[in-house]
Amino acid sequence: MARFILQSDYGMQIKAEIIRLLTANTIDWYVSAKLIRAEQTAIHQIKNRIGKRYDCDEIFTPGDELNDLRDQWIVTITIDIALYHLYSQTGMKDIPEHRANRYQDAIDWLKDVGNGTTPTDLPTVKDDEGEEYSEVVINSRPPENHKW
Repeated sequence: MARFILQSDYGMQIKAEIIRLLTANTIDWYVSAKLIRAEQTAIHQIKNRIGKRYDCDEIFTPGDELNDLRDQWIVTITIDIALYHLYSQTGMKDIPEHRANRYQDAIDWLKDVGNGTTPTDLPTVKDDEGEEYSEVVINSRPPENHKW
C-alpha cells in the first residue's frame, strides 16, 4: 500500500538513529506499526482541521520518488505532527522543545487555514456543479408586489 509520507522525507526532519529509537529500535523503522499509526493520526488531524474547505483526497494522494506532486509544506507538517505523536508515546517530559514548537506551529497554521484567515494554494473542495466551497450563502426573497 502506498503511503503519503515516503521514507526519504524523514531525512530532512530527524536523524535515522532517533527515529529508530522512537519506533521500538527496529531495523526497518519505516514499516513500524508505531510510525504508521503516528502518520495516520497526523493525516486525520490535518483532515479534521482543513477538510471542510480543502480537498484532502487530492492533497493526500501518495507520492513517489520520480513524480512527486505532493505539497511539500503539507508533507513537512504531517511529519512534524507524526513525530510529535511518536515522542508523546515516550512521555511528555521527553518531547524536545523544538519538536513541541514545530507541532504547535503546524496546529496554529492549520487552524488559520481551516478558518480561512490564512490563504494557501491547496486544492479546494468543489460541489457537484464544480463550484468551489464557500461559507457565504446568498439568498433572496422574491420581490413583493404591493400594487393593489
